[in-house]
This record gives sequence, C-alpha cells and structure tokens, in this order.
Amino acid sequence: MDRVELLERKEKKGDILLKMVAISGEMPANLPEKIVGSKSYTASLITALKKKGYLLLRYRDGVRGYVLGKKGKEHLLEYYHQDMESYLTGASETNHVKSELEKRLRLHRMSQIWTYFFIHGNLIFPTEKPSIFTQNCYRATSMGTYYGSQELKQRADQVKGSRACGLYIKNEQAFVIYNSMGNLMKWSKKMEIAMRCWVERNLLKAGIAWEGKAIFFGESMEVLEKILLSNGGIKQDLFQIDDVYEQYYFVPEDCEESYIQMNLFVDRKKNDIFSAFLENMLDEVERNEFPIYAGIKNGIPVYFVYELELRKLQMVKRDMERHGKGIAVCFDYQQEVLQVYYGKEVELMVLDCEKVKQYLLSMEE
Repeated sequence: MDRVELLERKEKKGDILLKMVAISGEMPANLPEKIVGSKSYTASLITALKKKGYLLLRYRDGVRGYVLGKKGKEHLLEYYHQDMESYLTGASETNHVKSELEKRLRLHRMSQIWTYFFIHGNLIFPTEKPSIFTQNCYRATSMGTYYGSQELKQRADQVKGSRACGLYIKNEQAFVIYNSMGNLMKWSKKMEIAMRCWVERNLLKAGIAWEGKAIFFGESMEVLEKILLSNGGIKQDLFQIDDVYEQYYFVPEDCEESYIQMNLFVDRKKNDIFSAFLENMLDEVERNEFPIYAGIKNGIPVYFVYELELRKLQMVKRDMERHGKGIAVCFDYQQEVLQVYYGKEVELMVLDCEKVKQYLLSMEE
C-alpha cells in the first residue's frame, strides 16, 4: 500500500471515528480501537486527529473520554451535514457536552451501545436508515437498525427521565435498549412503564403490534449475576427483574460471541431451527405451548437458557429446585456465571460458540 492509499484509508477511518464520537457526545477512551480495528493504527490515527484539532482527550474524575474539537465539528458538518446536523447543532446534549461526571457517564453508556451495534454491521446513521416509528423501519431485513436516545425520546417530557439508550429493530422485532455498564442500573419502574407505553403507542400508530421486549447490556457476565440476585437495593431504586417488559434479554458487551446469542433471539425463524437441532439430543421433547423445559434426557429435564432471557432464567431456577435436578444448555462464555447461579448440582451442557457460528452460517447458504 503506497502513502496516498494509506492516507485515504486513514482519512476514511478517521471520519468514521469522528462521526461515532459525534453521535456519542463523548466516547470512552477504550472504544476507538474497537471501531478502527488495530491498536497501533488507532493510536496513530488519534494522534493525527488531535494534531489537526479534530479530537480532544478529556481526563477528569479518573475517567477518560474523547470529544470533538471545534475543527472536528466543522469538518463533519461540512462533509456529513445530513448525518451530523441533529447531533452537532442546537441544544442537543451531544453538541453541548457537560463536564459533570454523571452526565459524562450517561454519554459513555450511550456510546458503548452505538459502538456495539456499529461494529456488528447495523444501520445507525440517519441517512442510511428509515425514520423511527414507521412501517419502513419495521420491515424484515437482514440488517438491524439502531435508533439512539435522541431519536427515540424526541424530547418528549413523559420519557425524558427514562434510562433507555435507544431502540433496536431487526426481523420485524423491536427491543428497547438499556446499558447497565458494570453495576445495577438506577431504575424507576413508573418512568420505564412510561417508556414502554411510549414505544407501544408510537409503533401502534404505524400499524405495528409490539411484544414489549427489552435488551439489557452489561460490561460482562458478572453484571448478569448482580441482576439475577438484585432485590432493588435499600431504597428500591436499583433494577430488579420486574414486569415492565414481557421479556428482558441480557447481553455482555465485552464478549464478541454474544452477538451469536443476539442473532438467535432477534430472529425467530433461525432460533426455531436451532432449537429443533438441539432437540435431537433429547429422549423426549416437551410439546406444551409455553414449556419451561425443552424436554427430557436420561430422566432429567433439559432447559435451553442460552438466550439469557432474565425472567426465564429465574423460572428455570425455581423449576430445577422443584424437580431437584436439571440440565441447562448454554454458550461457553455463559457457563461460569450460570453454574454459580444454578448451583453445582445442576449439570451444564455447554455449546461451543465457534461451532454454533459455523452451523448458523451453514443455514444461510
């Protein structure tokens, strides 16, 4: 690769990184590498962007993050005006980035979600996706679409206090997105009911019946353990599994393989085929309409828990305790936390993520 090609490539990667910082407001310092893809290349790219006055490092209260410099904003508004206008003009929180730690961490929480969906090939920028709450945004597509907090809440007073980060739509399914980061999230049940109603009502206006689903991201599988054991805290202001949504799925943000899990629960057809494949190992398949366990193997109930749906994880634990035994089927990265949660007496049947990935790819051929 000659110097010109290298510069062109760096410019393109640089613009992508700047656009991601713009929609984030402030981006955690560890995320650029995930977007750019190489540690050394990321370091040289950031140095170049800082030198041009496009990017600034903010270090305060022990937290590092990148924000746009004045020249960076001007550059993006000149070359990507349609995509960037709503984020870099007016009173939006991404245009006027506050210095208080709580407000910075809120932006970091949003940035982690933007980055997760971007690196996994979803549509995130305004010019590449349909408007939110329309029939077009809900059509079946192989590419998911993510709408951030600003697009979701539309400055509506009744939901501005919600902890929701955005709305993810794929395969005619919609999920309200939350990010717990490393700890239990502050949670007002009343406010999140308002958010659910807001989404439900707006989808209904577009003729779309919604099933009331949410995805909770956390920094690691250890956050799942905290959620499963949560009682709401002393003040009852921390998240505990409730009935605001019909289903809550947990996704560990730090685990690359978690996207396999997500690909299954956002695609009913694919998940049904995969479940049918797993049922081949059972001696007897449970055919009730809403079974807790998938079937029986060697006289022991077998539970498919790899989706990490929070209420199901709890129901499975109660059902295992009732039977005094059980086999839980999960992915390898889920094994350690689920073993602790279900107890040593419960057997785990562990699925190798790489083999599952290959199986799912073969389904698409």
